[in-house]
Amino acid sequence: MQKISIAKSFCLLLALTAVPELCHGALGEPRDVTFKAAVDGTDQCYMEMLPTDFDKNKKYDLIIGLHGHGSDRKQFATDTRQECSAFREFASKYSMIAITPDYRAKTSWMGPKAEADLVQIINDLKKKYQINRVFVMGGSMGGTSALTFAALHPDMVDGVTSLNGHANHLEYANFQDAISESFGGTKDKIPLEYKKRSAEYWPELLVMPIAFTAGGNDKSVPPDSVLRLAEILKKLNRKVLIVYRSGGEHSTSLADSMAAMEFMYDPTKALEIGGKPVPAVPPQPAVPTPKATSAPVAVANVAAEPGDWAASQPASGGSGKVELGLKFSVQKDGKIKALRFYQSKGESGAHAMRLWNAEGKLALTVDAPESKEPGWISAVVPEPFAIKPAETFTVSYTCNTNYPATAGGFKTPIIRAGITGIAGVYSTTDLGQKAPDKTFNNMNYFVDVEIE
Repeated sequence: MQKISIAKSFCLLLALTAVPELCHGALGEPRDVTFKAAVDGTDQCYMEMLPTDFDKNKKYDLIIGLHGHGSDRKQFATDTRQECSAFREFASKYSMIAITPDYRAKTSWMGPKAEADLVQIINDLKKKYQINRVFVMGGSMGGTSALTFAALHPDMVDGVTSLNGHANHLEYANFQDAISESFGGTKDKIPLEYKKRSAEYWPELLVMPIAFTAGGNDKSVPPDSVLRLAEILKKLNRKVLIVYRSGGEHSTSLADSMAAMEFMYDPTKALEIGGKPVPAVPPQPAVPTPKATSAPVAVANVAAEPGDWAASQPASGGSGKVELGLKFSVQKDGKIKALRFYQSKGESGAHAMRLWNAEGKLALTVDAPESKEPGWISAVVPEPFAIKPAETFTVSYTCNTNYPATAGGFKTPIIRAGITGIAGVYSTTDLGQKAPDKTFNNMNYFVDVEIE
């Protein structure tokens, strides 16, 4: 993952072109509230916005907006960025009490003290007002922190919206100095604390409706972990929406932000995303997924669309073709149901999927269905092929023109669903006649296998 300096932290929620402030007639002006933090006795702050027709005898839903890295409580209360305008528009639409806390620092990332402060704020507000439901949302660092808080306190949260956040602190590589200060140590010193604050490890606790937004080109907070978490939550039959923009970067439009919060508020409603109606259930998939019961194994960017990468060096004879594959093994006896590859944009034509044994001999060939569209293509094995833990195999196909690849995808083996992805391999000679066995830059070529 690309490392980003603290000096660039204000760019974490990208500075979008200012949009006209929407009408917030039902939401009052923000005011600062200072409280004494029970965890350490320090003075902490949040901003509060009440409905203009607030009635202390009525019940209200509470929505909490968590700012991004380098910002503070004013971001969702006053900023004209589209995510922030959407927060206020949404609170106004439903006459909600809106809170935007500092949660300790501009670089908090929901460490133990920030968590304690937010628990205290919610409990104090429930004593002060008649609070019905509690919703937590945020962008970037705030989107991550919203997921963290929901996993730590599911009994306190009725819905979550995570805009361009992540769900795995053990995996995330940016802003480590700030996260270490917030969490009380580095991930190699206190890995369990990082795991504790990583929502991906606690999907069973996320019982509330959750909406994610993510961009495929987001380098500040890569989308991989939230896409994986969304898929897990779907399998648990949770109410989940993923608004994934394959070409998107580190920002969410006003329309997508509103759609995400509408789902968080009421998952039964039909949503408008990008001007097109999208049913709330089942949720919008991030990418085409196979029908297999086992999850894709060797794909480093599981559930995300890989970027296109055209083969720039022609193979022998100038054909421009290349054999791409995955070397893998299994951890228990199983049967191969299908061989798969991700067809890149611009790639088309016929493809045969091949399975090679450890000696490089061809064990199986299956024709893949032809398609002109990018996405996963699965070649079903007519009779499932038995495989044992002591064996190593390679699955491959011949790419005609373009193929996807991710550098560093196999720095270490990838283990999922009992299958170990050992390496991405390729060959530019004797295509289809021998198993590809060359490696370059630990590439992942998005070739995969389904095993039952």
